[in-house]
Amino acid sequence: MLARSRGVVAVFAALLVGGCGGSEEQERAFDTTDAARLASVSPVTPSWTWPTDPEEPSSSSPDSDASPDPLLTALKQQTADLDDVAEEGNKWRDDDKLGNLAVQVYASASDARTGIAALNTFSRGWGKKTGVVTRDEEIEGLGDEAWVLWVGGNGTQVTYHWRRSNLVLETHVHCFGSCPGNIDAATREWVDAVDAEARAPG
Repeated sequence: MLARSRGVVAVFAALLVGGCGGSEEQERAFDTTDAARLASVSPVTPSWTWPTDPEEPSSSSPDSDASPDPLLTALKQQTADLDDVAEEGNKWRDDDKLGNLAVQVYASASDARTGIAALNTFSRGWGKKTGVVTRDEEIEGLGDEAWVLWVGGNGTQVTYHWRRSNLVLETHVHCFGSCPGNIDAATREWVDAVDAEARAPG
């Protein structure tokens, strides 16, 4: 009986080491199709109307004679060695507000972790440059890691960054006209809609 029990334990241990137990969900890898799908999720903010369709991408190129922005230069340097598989984004704008959604897919979760850290640094610097930062912190309960930034001074701006595996997402809302009482709550509705789409089967 003892020999048989030892045999059962040995088989169970081998299953755990070999990953055949099935108790842990395998981390999902996102691809280029996911980037395009997620970037099309339009703003969802109850009682706050947005344009139905995003803006057409601008065909104009940046002025080559303009001095490069040091924040953007630093971002490019920090992410130069990362394997960026896909990048998609859309903007929705009217006379009161701007909503921006950006989606990046990296070749690995490790690259995505480095990418989101660099993006946080860039956004923090841009917030200090263009307004007054009133909130800058990591948050729980959104993806594998998440961060939020509030900026005041030139209207109200709320930015969320979060990561799921090798995917990094950003939603940014800038209200410079008629705004709801709680722009963060309104922005979080959009964030949750995008994240729900990210968690849905591709």
